[in-house]
Amino acid sequence: MKEGDIVYFNSIQSNRITGLYSGLDTDQLVKDLMRIERIPLDRLVQKKQLAQWKSDDYREITNLLRGIKDEFFNVLKPATNMLSQSSYKKYSVSSTNSSVVTAQGTADAVQGTHTISVKRLATADKAVSTGSVTKALEAEPGDDYALSGKKFIIELDGVKREIVLDNYNNLDDLISKDGSGLQALVDKAFGAGKIIVSNADGKLNFNTGTGATKITLYSGATNDGLTSLGFSSGSSNRINLGDSLEKLADKLDAGITFNEDGKLVFKINSREFTFDKTTSIGNMINTINSDSIANVNMKYDETTDKFVITAKQLGAGDNIVISQTGGNFFDGASKISSANPVQDEDQGVDAEVYVDGQYLVRNSNTFTVNGVTYTINAVHANPGTDKETINITQDTEAIFNNIKSFIEKYNSVIEKINGKLGEKYNRSYLPLTDEQKEALSDEEVEKWEKVAKTGLLRNDPILTKIVNELRSALFDKIEGSGIILSDIGINTGNYFEKGKLNIDEAKLKDAISKNPEGVMNLFAKKSTSQPSYSRDMSSADRKVRYNEEGIIQRFSDIIEDYISTYRDKDGRKGILLEKAGISQDASDVNNTLYKEIADYEKRILELQDKMYQKEEYYYNKFTAMEKALASMSSQSDWMLSQLQNW
Repeated sequence: MKEGDIVYFNSIQSNRITGLYSGLDTDQLVKDLMRIERIPLDRLVQKKQLAQWKSDDYREITNLLRGIKDEFFNVLKPATNMLSQSSYKKYSVSSTNSSVVTAQGTADAVQGTHTISVKRLATADKAVSTGSVTKALEAEPGDDYALSGKKFIIELDGVKREIVLDNYNNLDDLISKDGSGLQALVDKAFGAGKIIVSNADGKLNFNTGTGATKITLYSGATNDGLTSLGFSSGSSNRINLGDSLEKLADKLDAGITFNEDGKLVFKINSREFTFDKTTSIGNMINTINSDSIANVNMKYDETTDKFVITAKQLGAGDNIVISQTGGNFFDGASKISSANPVQDEDQGVDAEVYVDGQYLVRNSNTFTVNGVTYTINAVHANPGTDKETINITQDTEAIFNNIKSFIEKYNSVIEKINGKLGEKYNRSYLPLTDEQKEALSDEEVEKWEKVAKTGLLRNDPILTKIVNELRSALFDKIEGSGIILSDIGINTGNYFEKGKLNIDEAKLKDAISKNPEGVMNLFAKKSTSQPSYSRDMSSADRKVRYNEEGIIQRFSDIIEDYISTYRDKDGRKGILLEKAGISQDASDVNNTLYKEIADYEKRILELQDKMYQKEEYYYNKFTAMEKALASMSSQSDWMLSQLQNW
C-alpha cells in the first residue's frame, strides 16, 4: 500500500456479528454507508493526483529548456554553441599541401588567400640518460659444472624458451662447448646473434645482439639450473616498471639512494615531487607525466635502456629545469644531470616560417596569425622559394545550418508550451478512484487518464511569462545592431502558429554571406557594460545587459532564470525548479508542488483514520442490533416453550 491510497477497512471482522439474526447483508450496508463517507477522501486523493500530474508537466517543460541549453549554449559543444561568435564566422580552409601545413579560420579571420613557407619546425627539449641505466645481466656460477639435465627459462622480447644444460668443465666450456654450450643452446632456441653469452672477468654475461632488446631469466619448473649459474629468477637486463624504487635500486647501474626518510625528492620545472621507496617506477613516471606544472613527458626507453624526459612546451629556452634535493634519482640512478639535463644536440628550437612574406618565429608548430591558425607538419626544401597557399572561404552552409537547427528547436519548444497553455481542461474527467479503476479495463483507464491529464497548465502564468519573454527577446531592439530578424529572412508565421518562426533560406544565406558581422551581432553580441550574467543582478543592470546583448545571449539569460540549479542570494533556484523541481537535484523534494502533495498525503492519512473509526462505529451499531435481536429471539423462544408446556 502506498501512502495516500484509500484503505477499505470493512475487511476487519473481529468481534462482529453480521446479519445472523436480522438476515441483513451488513457488509454491503456498511460499504454503501462508507461510500458516502469516503467522498471527501476521494476528493483529496484526486487533488493529490492532479498536483502530481501538474508537476510532471512542469518538469517536461524544464527538460525542454534544458535541452536547448545543452545543445546550443554549451561551451563543451563548440560546433553548436550559439553563444560563441565563432558559430557565425565559420570558414572552409584549404592548403595546397596538407602534409606541409594545414589551417583553420577563427572568428577573427577574413576571406582571402595567404602564403606560408616553412623553414624549421619547433622541437622540444629532451633530457636523456647519458648511458644504459640497468646493470649488466651477469653473475658468478657455482664451482660445480656438472649440470646435466638442469633447466632454466630465457625470455627474449616476449618469447620464452626452456634451456636444458649439460656437464661442463669450466665457465668457458659452459659458454662455448660445441653443441651444448650456452651460446649454442640460445642460438638454437632463438636464432643466431640475438643473445650473446660471454665471460666477463670470470662472470657469466648475457647481452643482446642486433635487434634484440630485453632478456629475462626464470627458474625451471623442475631441476632448476638458474641458481647454479648464479642468477635469481626474474633477473633481467631491463627495468620492470612494476618494481618498487627500493627493488629497482639493486638493478640499476648507479643504484638508488634515498633521503633519511626513505624518499626521493626532486623538482621538475618548479614542481616538487616526493616518492616513497615503495612506489613503483611506473607510478612515479605516471605522476610526473600528469602534472601540468612539471609539463613534461617522462618514459623509460626499453630499446636503449635509458630514461627520456621531453618538454611538453616546444621551442627554445629552459623548458626542463631539474633539482635533486633528496636521494639520487637525478645525478645518479637515471644518469641525467640536474645541472645540465639537456645536451646541446637535444635542445629544443623555435619554428621559423614566412607568412605572406613576413618572417616569424614561434615556439609551437601550431600558431595563429591574423585570425588563421596554422599547423605546420614539415619543412620546405627551399623555404626561400617554396611556399604553400592557404585559401579561406566562408562556410555559409555550416552557419546557416546552425541557425536553422536553433530556430527549429525554438519552434518545437514554443509549440509544446503553447500546446500546454491552450489545452482545454475537462472537469468531468477527474482522476479515477481505486474503486472506479476496478470497474474499468486497463485500456479504458488509460484513455480516461489521458483526458484527465490535459489542460492542467491552461493559461498558466509561468509558462505564459516564458513565451512572452522569449518572443520579446527575438524582436526587441539590440543596441549596436543595425539589423533585425526580418532583414535576414526570419519572420513570425501566421497568427495561428503563435510565435513560431519561418525562414527564408535564400535571404538568410545571402545575409550570412554578405554581412556575417551583422548576423553574428544580431545573435551573439555580448553586453559590454554587463558582460557576466547573474540572477542576483539589479533590475537596472539586467535592463542594460538585455538591451546590449544579442538574441541568443538573451535566451540564455531567460532560460537560466527558469531552470538554474544554483541558488540566488535569497536561496531560490530557477522559477520552474522552485515550482516543481527536477530529478537528480535537491529541488526534487524541495519545491512548491512537492510540499502541496505532501500536505495532501498528511490529510489523506488523517481522513483514513477517521474513516476507520466511522466504519467501526457502523459495525458496532449493527452488532448491537444483532445482539438485541438475539436477546429478543431468546426471550421469544422461552415464552413459546412455556406456553407449550402450560
